[in-house]
Amino acid sequence: MKIVECIDNRNITVEFQDKYKFRVHNNYGNFLRGSIKNPFHSSIYGVGITGNKYPRSINCKMTKEYDTWIHILQRCFDDRLKEKQPSYIDKECCDEWLYYPNFYEWLHSQPNFNKWYNGSRWAIDKDILVKRNKIYSPDVCCLIPQNVNCLFLKREAERGDYPIGVHYRENGFIARCRNPFTDTNEELGSYSTPEKAFYLGYKPYKENIIKQVAQIEFDKGNITKECYEAMMSYEVEITD
Repeated sequence: MKIVECIDNRNITVEFQDKYKFRVHNNYGNFLRGSIKNPFHSSIYGVGITGNKYPRSINCKMTKEYDTWIHILQRCFDDRLKEKQPSYIDKECCDEWLYYPNFYEWLHSQPNFNKWYNGSRWAIDKDILVKRNKIYSPDVCCLIPQNVNCLFLKREAERGDYPIGVHYRENGFIARCRNPFTDTNEELGSYSTPEKAFYLGYKPYKENIIKQVAQIEFDKGNITKECYEAMMSYEVEITD
């Protein structure tokens, strides 16, 4: 940074020497100490740029938009988090969203933004519209209620050696699936092979649950038409 205007020691204008050329009024003491912050520096996990277009906090409380953006970057670029939660190892964020104002404006453009903003149990999903997508980006992400998000959570540690929704018990393979309407794990029969338990028991039941939830949430205006259509055509696979 360099001083481009100086009225006195308490009133100087500093310009940061990068492509953004951001200028800020400050005092000479802070300039000497190097304590003047550049909002266009990649300061968030070494990649995220906050800019100065939108607030990061209001009344000393971090905004929901900024907090959400920070957590997305954390999942994608925080190596310590990836060590604790291996499911984040292959997650990425598009270059466009490394600049906070771009993410902020995408959020505010979503048709269910107000419900997300005012609700406590909502999420940003990246792999309903495009199955197995690993990259957070505006083309594939959508705002959804947490109960929708929970339908697609994968708990690898609980699965064991069998397909999702299949467990071995007493010389048989049991198909089992959580029913979100009753909050219980429903047993769907015993089968001679894990493949039969998956294809005849778990798969049709789970897909029907997804369709029911999709219809309910779409009728409430909680999910977009694109999300609704993706859920209605969603196929549960044995490799999930």
